[in-house]
Amino acid sequence: MKYTFATLALAAATVATPVPGAASAAPSSFRITNVVSAGSGCPQGSIDVKWTDNKIFPIYFNREFTAKVGSGKDVVDSRKNCQINLKLEYEQGFSFAVYSADYAGWADLDNGVTGTVKATYYFSGEQDQTSSAVTLDGPFHGKYYKSDDVPLAVWSPCGKGEALFNVNSEVYLNPIATPAQGVLASTREGGRLTNNLYFQWKKC
Repeated sequence: MKYTFATLALAAATVATPVPGAASAAPSSFRITNVVSAGSGCPQGSIDVKWTDNKIFPIYFNREFTAKVGSGKDVVDSRKNCQINLKLEYEQGFSFAVYSADYAGWADLDNGVTGTVKATYYFSGEQDQTSSAVTLDGPFHGKYYKSDDVPLAVWSPCGKGEALFNVNSEVYLNPIATPAQGVLASTREGGRLTNNLYFQWKKC
């Protein structure tokens, strides 16, 4: 499946500190063989997933991934979710985990409105999961760029050379019933919500 959405330019991308004892480089072979998305914030085909420089894994969300509250807004508009399943193949003998996440987007939040962007990571068939999140407190008007460390609690299964990697992303606003206005991750001037995932590799 091919994805052709334009890339959102990010200013001053943060590179997190490597994890001691882990491999300094990704395996020589790595590819995305399938991407499936579903949810109120990302109908199938509405996201763009790329793989860059063997460590950074950007996910670009389209305009559907937008939460809204305020006068005239429906309760269901206050929260949007996106469940992404990625089939990955790579050289056997390696394992990876997400250790940092960047979030970039656009928000328009009145005083008293709080916006949250959250992602939970896990592998199909495994019970463990880990998550990252950022919070914006109103008043806030404009673009944002935030980084969050992710506990290294979930590694891909060793020895298989493939993994079904899941990202459950959410954007939501509080309070739900409020006359104040709030929009999170809205498309404006070509920008969209971006979630950069940083992978750390190790040899099994």
